[in-house]
Amino acid sequence: MTAFVQAKRRFTVHLSPEDVHQVVGGELPAVADGLARLVEWGNLRADPDTSRVTSVEDFHRARFLYQLTRAGEAAEQALATYDEALGMRGELQAVALSDIGTQLRALLELAAGPDPDSAKHSPAR
Repeated sequence: MTAFVQAKRRFTVHLSPEDVHQVVGGELPAVADGLARLVEWGNLRADPDTSRVTSVEDFHRARFLYQLTRAGEAAEQALATYDEALGMRGELQAVALSDIGTQLRALLELAAGPDPDSAKHSPAR
């Protein structure tokens, strides 16, 4: 997800698995699996990538460009806020994880309602 947040700061909307691989390293198949999982979770959107098609075989091989969704961006912002509030870069305490779980459950309940109230979505200050 860090690769997508960094790309957004550079006004880059779509990333290929190879782009993400350059940022995070590791094995390309593992990166592709991770991207697929993030799509399942709703953090990323996968769009067909037909720009690199040079043959019929390439056309039939699934290639995607990935884009950060609103939900994915919200999740990253929430983690950044917790990271900043805790003052410990890169570490979440068990209490913070519990708070995240509670807030996510509350958001799920609000989203499942027939007519979500936008006032309930605003964070309390």
